[in-house]
Order: sequence, then C-alpha cells, then structure tokens
Amino acid sequence: MGAGSKSQARVIVAATAIGIQGALINWMVPGFMALFGQQGALDNQEVGYVAAWEINAMALTIGLSTFLIPRINWRVLVGLGLGLMAVGNIGTGFSHTFDSILIARVVTGAGEGIAIGLSFATLGRTALPDRAFAIYLFIGALISAFLLLVLPWLQQSAGSSPLFIANGLISALVGAFLVWLPDGHQGGSDHPQRASAPIHWRLALGGLAGSFLYFLAQGATFSYLEKIGDASTITAEQIGLALAMANLSGAGGAGVAGLLPPRWGRGWPLIISGVLSVISFLALRGQVSLGLFIAAAVGMTFAWNLSQPLLSGLCSDADADGRIVCAMGSIQTVGFGFGPAVAALLLTGHDFSPVLWTSTITLIASVAVMLAGMTPAGRSRYPATGELKP
Repeated sequence: MGAGSKSQARVIVAATAIGIQGALINWMVPGFMALFGQQGALDNQEVGYVAAWEINAMALTIGLSTFLIPRINWRVLVGLGLGLMAVGNIGTGFSHTFDSILIARVVTGAGEGIAIGLSFATLGRTALPDRAFAIYLFIGALISAFLLLVLPWLQQSAGSSPLFIANGLISALVGAFLVWLPDGHQGGSDHPQRASAPIHWRLALGGLAGSFLYFLAQGATFSYLEKIGDASTITAEQIGLALAMANLSGAGGAGVAGLLPPRWGRGWPLIISGVLSVISFLALRGQVSLGLFIAAAVGMTFAWNLSQPLLSGLCSDADADGRIVCAMGSIQTVGFGFGPAVAALLLTGHDFSPVLWTSTITLIASVAVMLAGMTPAGRSRYPATGELKP
C-alpha cells in the first residue's frame, strides 16, 4: 500500500469514527428514546419531542458547517463539536426533568451536527464517495447493532444516567482521531477529475429534496419502532434483539451498496430499496407478531442503508468541494428530526397506522424526486455510479 493509499485510509478511518459517534442517535433513536423516558419519566410524546429537538439542532449545525468548511480548519470545527457532545451527554446524565433533558440534548445535537457535517464532507471528497460512505455505514451499523442488543441489559443494570455520562466520555476520546482528519478548508476533491467541476444543480436539487423526504419517512417510523413493539406486547429484550438484527441487516445493505457493479447505476437500487421500505412500513400496522416485527425492522433498515451510500455519492458528484454532501447531511437530519415530531402529532393512542401510511406516501415521493434528478442530463458530469470517467 503506497503512502497515498495509507493517507486516504487514515482519512476514512477518522471520518468514520467521528461520523459514527456524531450520528449514533440516528442509528439508535428507539434505544435513546427509551433512555430519555427512563431518565425523566417522560411519556411517548415528550420523548418524541426530545429526539426531534436534538436531531433538529444537529441539522442546524450541519447546515452551518456547510458555510464554514471553506473558511475554518476542519480539525478545529470537529474539536468544538466533540466538546459540545461531551458536555451535552454528561449534562443529560445529571438531568431529570423534561426541560433540563431537552436543553442538554440540544447542546449534544449541536455538537453532533458539526461532527457529522465534517465527516460527510471528508468522505464526499474521496475518490469513490459511494464506497467511502458504504464503509462508514457498514461499521456504524455493526456498532449500533451490538449496542442495541446490550442496551436493555445495560439500562436495567446500570440505569440511564451512567450510560449518558459514558457516551460523553467516549465523545471526548474520539478526539484522538483529529490528527488524521485533513485541514480541508482549502477546497477541492481528492481526485483531480472532480476538483475543477462546478456544482451540478440538477443532481444537487434532486439529491437534497429526495434526501429530506426519505429521512422524514424513515424517521417517523424508525423512531417509534420500540413503541410499536411495546404496543403489540413484545418484550423489551425481544425489541432489543429485533433492533440489533435490524442494524446488522443495515450493515448488509451498506455492504451491498458498496459492492454494486458501477454499470448498475443508482436508479434501480434506489427503487428496490423504496419498495422494500414500503412493504416494511405497512407490515407494522395493527397487532404485530414478533416474527413480523423483526422482518419489518430488518427490511426497513436494510433498505435504508442500501440507499444512503448511493444518495451520498449522488450529492458528492454534484459538488467536488463537499458542500452539497454536507448540506445533504443537514437536509436529511432535518427530515429525520421532524419524523418523530410528525409521528407524535399523528398518534392516536396506540394506533400507529396514520404514521405508517404517511411514511409510505412520503417515501414513494422521495424516490420519485431522486430519480428526477438522475435523468441523462443530470448524469452528464459523472455516470452517477460513484465511479469516475477515464
């Protein structure tokens, strides 16, 4: 392995570690919502609003990062983000009311957004962004699957406060990877063919709008998976097992996305993932058996992680400087953050059907918007596969 390859590998490792720690709530929002509930004895609506505020704070600072990445040393920005994550998580561990938990999670979300935004920009400027994002999602899904599997036991044995404090300490320790993160504010892709390309607005708009709708649909359903299982009298241990299996399937989805032959493009894989998501949403209506709950959770998460590297690669192709893929991180997080809030507004007791139908319609619309951005004119700069023309 040459020096350039080693340097690129270190960059991907650093961005992956920072991005996973920043996005952990996105992978584990049902588990985090259970922790919020225990920490402050919050009801279903309150935990939904806490999650929504944290994720929307995350989205805001990802958006701010889009404007800061050409101007400020990336290591300084990420260090600030990790510091806010440490303070917010430790503060959550000492908070026990709705208002205090909400404030602590907003601080946490602000730091998470900076970490995610800079990690996305870093991965998006690699030579093959689809595959870089697939690596990030694959590892993140494996880690979160393990954590979701052991979370019910940890929560029961240690309580929620030590878990939040431990997460804050881990956020600080991730700062060790800052030495491998590039000072990327000079601009330009790692690949010379992409460095001189202007923003391709058709790809950008299709990717950003489609990303918002896609994550709105997924966030509304995924965030309430634990509550859907509980309403069907599925035990906490069984729900934890189902969520762990789902995140393992997410690792599989990301792996498949990274291994897809370039000639397949992005269109058909996105359609397949959309169909699988819709089937999974609708399978959760009414009283759900354990087997069906696991199948729906597995299908939804596999489809989600199959689509994410493709969408990230599309937005990376739209702008070699990483601004569009960073903005995508903000847009998708806004959608994901509004998901729990929209679901909370639609809830009627333990009937989740309005949430599931709304997610279904929204997801279909998101795939249609993505495909509209990938017309032949929209693919003219790159072949929309994550591979560069010779």
